[in-house]
Amino acid sequence: MAEKNYIARMREKVGHEGMIFNTVFGVLWQADRSAILLEKRSDIQKGWGFPGGYIEYGETPQEAIVREFKEETGLDVRVKRLLGVSSEIVTENRWGDAQETIAMGFEVEAVGGTLREDGEETLVVSYVPVIPEPKMFVPQAQKTVHQVINDNEASEAVWLRED
Repeated sequence: MAEKNYIARMREKVGHEGMIFNTVFGVLWQADRSAILLEKRSDIQKGWGFPGGYIEYGETPQEAIVREFKEETGLDVRVKRLLGVSSEIVTENRWGDAQETIAMGFEVEAVGGTLREDGEETLVVSYVPVIPEPKMFVPQAQKTVHQVINDNEASEAVWLRED
């Protein structure tokens, strides 16, 4: 039997009370910067998402995004830079839990592997043109993709606060 992940173990202890979760997402541009690698997930039927996920206990954000990219897309990536941080508070997510999600976005570059879906969490992985702006699966990701597209040549981090 597989070991439960960090979040499942913590939720067993605190139930539906508010918790803070740290997540990572990665932006992998097509060479000409006209498209971003995005995924369609098995747990959310509408819209695109960035490859990424929760940081596990004992893992750095950089290690987490490298792991998540490998798991979800088959690609080995290297972190180029921090793009920014966004946060969102929900009083009740789809599981009935209160949570604040702090998401750290990284621009990454592919250094190996083979692009593929994992078939469980990721159903489709594709470079999606940024014009028109891709329809994302959650509001926080929609605001973030808008910011990433409009600041794609920026050399400094973009800091976002979702209210």
